[in-house]
Parts: sequence; C-alpha cells; structure tokens
Amino acid sequence: MLSKRISIIAPTYNEVKNVIPFAERVKTALADRDWELLFVDDNSADGTAQKAFDYGKIEPRVRPVIRFADRGLAKSSIQGMLSAKGDLLCVMDADGQHDPAVLIEMVERMERDGLDIVSAARRLEDEQALEGLSPLRRKLSQIGNALSSFVIGRKLSDPLTGFFLIRRDRFLKLAPDLGDPGFKLLLDILYTDKTLRHGEVFFDFGTRLHGSSKLDSYVLWKFATFLMSKMTRGIVPASLISFLFVGGSGVFVHFAVLYSALAASASFAVAQTIATLIAATSNFLLNNLLTFQDRRLHGMRLLSGYLKFLAVSAVGIVANVSAATLAYENLIHVVFIATLAGIAIDTVWKFVIANRFIWK
Repeated sequence: MLSKRISIIAPTYNEVKNVIPFAERVKTALADRDWELLFVDDNSADGTAQKAFDYGKIEPRVRPVIRFADRGLAKSSIQGMLSAKGDLLCVMDADGQHDPAVLIEMVERMERDGLDIVSAARRLEDEQALEGLSPLRRKLSQIGNALSSFVIGRKLSDPLTGFFLIRRDRFLKLAPDLGDPGFKLLLDILYTDKTLRHGEVFFDFGTRLHGSSKLDSYVLWKFATFLMSKMTRGIVPASLISFLFVGGSGVFVHFAVLYSALAASASFAVAQTIATLIAATSNFLLNNLLTFQDRRLHGMRLLSGYLKFLAVSAVGIVANVSAATLAYENLIHVVFIATLAGIAIDTVWKFVIANRFIWK
C-alpha cells in the first residue's frame, strides 16, 4: 500500500445532492489508501457547504472550504490544492461524471513511470464512452483539445479534462505563475511548466447525477481569451483581449449610430458625441457580462457602476470627440479615420478606468 496521502479537491457550486453520493464513492474507491476530500464551495445558495460540513462530523476526512469572493472553477481548485494536506493532489468533479475508482490507476501510473502529473482523458472519439457529453460539447471539446495541444506544444488526447493528479511539491513551485483559464486548470499548469513529466489514462466519462453543467457562454469566452493570451506568450493579458473584443463590437455600434445621426442632418460633433455615449453603454454592459464576470455588478451596484463609468470616463469621451473632430477637420472629412482615432484614445482610457475604479 502506498504511504502517500491523496487529497481530492472537488470544486462545487449548488451541488448539495451530489455531496454524499460522491463522498461515499471516494470512501469505497480509496478504502485502502490514506486520503482526504475537500469540497471547495463558491458559497452555494443550496447548502452544499453545510451538507459537506455535516458529513464531515461522521467522516473527519471530509471537510468544506467556503469561498465568498473571486470565485470560479480554476481559482477554487487552486485554493483547495493550497489548503490540502496530501502529497498527491487530485482535482475532479463531484457530479458523478468523474469516477474516483480511476484515481487508483492514475496513482499507479504516476508511481510506476515516475511522472509529475497524470490526467484522466475522456475517450472523445467513442460516443458510447461519453454518455454524459452532448454531441455539441463533444465537438467543442475536440476543437478545444486541438487548439490547446498547439498552444502548449505537445500532443495530448484530452488537455481540457478537469480530472487530474499532480505531486504537491511540483504544484507549489508553479502555482504563483498560474493565470486564470476560467475552468481548465490542467491546460494552464501544462503551459506554465513545460518540464512536467505528464501521462494520461483513459476513462469513461459518466452522466451527471444531479444539478446542471457549469459550462456556459462566459466559460467558453474565458477559455478563448485565455488561449489567445497564451498565443502572445502571455504578453497581452486575457482581460485586455476580452476588453478589446468588446471594444470591437462597440465600433460597429458606434458607426451604426454615427452614420444614422449624420443621415439625420446632425453635425459631426453632435453625431460623434451621441455615438460615443451609446457605444460606451454597450461596452459597459458587455464588459460587465464577459470581461469582468467574476466581479460582475448587479442591481443598484450596476446602475452606480454605470454612472461612475460615464463620470470617470468623461475625459476619455472628451478626448475621443476632440481627437476625432480634429482628425476629421484636418483629413479632408474622412469620417472613418477620424472616428478610429477617437475610439483608440477612448479605449485605452476606459480599460485603465475599468480595472482600477469600476470592477475593482
């Protein structure tokens, strides 16, 4: 029997019905091992953390870790790994799709081949082995895996799996350099330290027992911007890439409003001002939804944040209108070039404001 303790980190959010079934499966699978189980919960409203706490009274190897701020799958997993006592750290889902019994094979593979990290790869080409994955999610996973393998520079069967085992000492060395991929921590780990000796074991991806998937448009957006950031070698942060894409959508809004106002016989200065304000509103709402989702504003905070955004970015708006008008008057009334000049100044200013004063 191996003497090394295994710490299982299960990030949760509204998984109250999965806590006991998952804990029981862990007890059965690791009956002959030294283990602990941490439910890292993002302050679920359904009592997930309390359920784990109550279970821990009869099984002291189980304990909850509650997070109130800066939530998300990757961040929850990292905090759980830093809080764990084991020599081997395993991140996996508690919803039934990851079988704890596979962990035995992962540990044996790690010890036999002297590996630093072992991941459980889904059989993405085998439909029968992916009962818990819809055709769309399977296709997205296949595309994501291809892009991920390109980014990290090594061919893997499933770099996007959320089920992996890593040695604690290796994790502690690379942890300070991890970014925020949103939900695929394994990819970030393999990118951060390319010297890790890595292996894969295949497993059958199960069906979710209770609750709903946490995969949504925001998660996909975070993953896409994370990959693009890594393609720049991390020089351009994912948040700035997201902000620029949102700003790009604002350009279309801006021109649509601008030309509509000009068609209505408004002067260029007036049309530019109206277009700038409407585009700014569009950008604010989209950034609240995507770029700064982990700090998303709600209710009155959304309204106050919007008013604050307009107030503190007034300098940017003035600079936008002034630069665009100046360029327009000196470039023989070239609307497109003049408008882009104003937008460029406004975008840089708004990004600084957004990070430091709005979504702080």
